[in-house]
Amino acid sequence: MSEPRMNTNFLAAVMDTILPGEPELAGGAAPLPCATQAGLALSRDDPRHDLVLRLIARQAGGEARFIAASAAERAAILQAVEQEGFEAFRALVSSLLQDYYEAPEILRILGWRGGGPQPQGHLVPEADAETLRRLDRVRARGPFWRSAD
Repeated sequence: MSEPRMNTNFLAAVMDTILPGEPELAGGAAPLPCATQAGLALSRDDPRHDLVLRLIARQAGGEARFIAASAAERAAILQAVEQEGFEAFRALVSSLLQDYYEAPEILRILGWRGGGPQPQGHLVPEADAETLRRLDRVRARGPFWRSAD
């Protein structure tokens, strides 16, 4: 028999404990939001993080207890889980960080433009004489790879 699906409030509490956001910043800079405010969501059906999420619930004494715990208590629970299941915990944090820093809201706050890495191209300055001389040596060498034909 399979284990019951995890509560979405529990998943949100885990994410927001790992990525809690920032308080209002001095100088008018926009604070980074917590994970759920940035639009992140963990799937209840994603097997990649099932083990570590169940470890977190077990360490807390259940999903409801984790949700009700204070920020300090949640941090202590996560610290214990990190020590018990380091690789699984690291995989969860890495996945969340990647999703967080690719979220449109986070990119906007950080001042990154949308789109591809170079959607308008990238201007390259004209090569100077020394660079052209070095490139002549590379061209003279000829191809060193095998043709795909």
